[in-house]
Amino acid sequence: MRRSRARKGEKPAGSGRGSDRSRRDSSAPRPARKSRRKTDGDERPHKGRRKKPDSPAQQPSNRRGKRPDSARPRTSDRNRQGDSRASRSSRRNQQPELVSAAQLGTMLGKFDFKLTPFQLDQLAAYHAILLDRNRKLNLTRILNLDDIVLKHYIDCFLVARYLPVLPQPLLDIGSGAGFPGIPLKILFPDNHIILGEGVRKRVNFLREAREELKMTRLDIIGRNIDRDFEYPVHGIITRAVETIRDTLRRVSNCLMPGGQAIFMKGPNVDQEIEDASKKFPDLYKLEKDIAYSLPKSSYRRRLVIYRKLPREE
Repeated sequence: MRRSRARKGEKPAGSGRGSDRSRRDSSAPRPARKSRRKTDGDERPHKGRRKKPDSPAQQPSNRRGKRPDSARPRTSDRNRQGDSRASRSSRRNQQPELVSAAQLGTMLGKFDFKLTPFQLDQLAAYHAILLDRNRKLNLTRILNLDDIVLKHYIDCFLVARYLPVLPQPLLDIGSGAGFPGIPLKILFPDNHIILGEGVRKRVNFLREAREELKMTRLDIIGRNIDRDFEYPVHGIITRAVETIRDTLRRVSNCLMPGGQAIFMKGPNVDQEIEDASKKFPDLYKLEKDIAYSLPKSSYRRRLVIYRKLPREE
C-alpha cells in the first residue's frame, strides 16, 4: 500500500513548475504571451530609448553613412570647382610683364602723354621694382600691363593735365605703392613731395624705390597722417583712401590756410561732397569738381579740389 503522506520536506506532486507543464492538458489553449513590441494602442511601450523617425534628408544611402547621391556634387560640378580653383591659382601666380622705357613711351603716346627719355627710364625702373616686390608685398592687384599703364600711370598723370601747377610741399596720404606720389614726382622732378604711409612693409618699399630712382626732395613719412600730424604743407592729395569729410578732418592741422586738398575719386562722390560742405562750411571751400574719363576707356573719374579758408582774426 502506498503512503498517502509525503515525506518531510518533499513538495507535493504537481506543485513544481515543471510538473505543471507536464500535467497541463495539451489540448487546452495556451495563454497569449505578452508582446515586447511597441504597440500603437494605449498599452505602454517597452522601456528604452525611443527612436525618432528618420526624415528622408537624414537617411543615408547606405550603412556607412555616406551622403545620398542628391547631396554629392556631380562630376561636372567637381570639374567646375577644380577649374575655378585652378583659375584663382593662375591669377595669383600671374605677374605683369616687364617693359622697356621705349615700350612705355609708345604706350603712353597712344594716350597723348609724352615723357622725356629720363622720365621714361625712371618710370620703367619703377615699373620693374613694383613687379618684383609685388610677389611678396601684394602692392597691386592689377596685373595686366595695359591696365597698369592706364589705371595707375595714366590715372595719376591726368592730375597734372587738370592741375598743371601743383602746390608744394604736396603730401600724398595713404600712398601705398606710391600712387599718385611717385608718378607725379616723375612728371615734376623739382617739386617737393611727401609720401605718407602707415604700413611698414610699404614704407620700406617706398624707400627702396626712392633709392632705385635716385629721387631727391621726396620725403617718406612712416606713420598714419592724423590730426596730431602738424608738419605744414600747402597741398594734400589722396587716391580713394577714405571719404572727403574724414580726410579734411585728418589734415586740419597740417594743411596751411590757402592750401589745396586734392581728391582723386570715382564718379559717385556727390554725397561725400555734400557731407563735407555741411561739416566744414567755414573751414574749406569747394574750388573745383572735374568729371572726366580715362582716355579711350569707359572708366569715369572725378577730381575734387578744396581750398582751405584763411583763419578769421
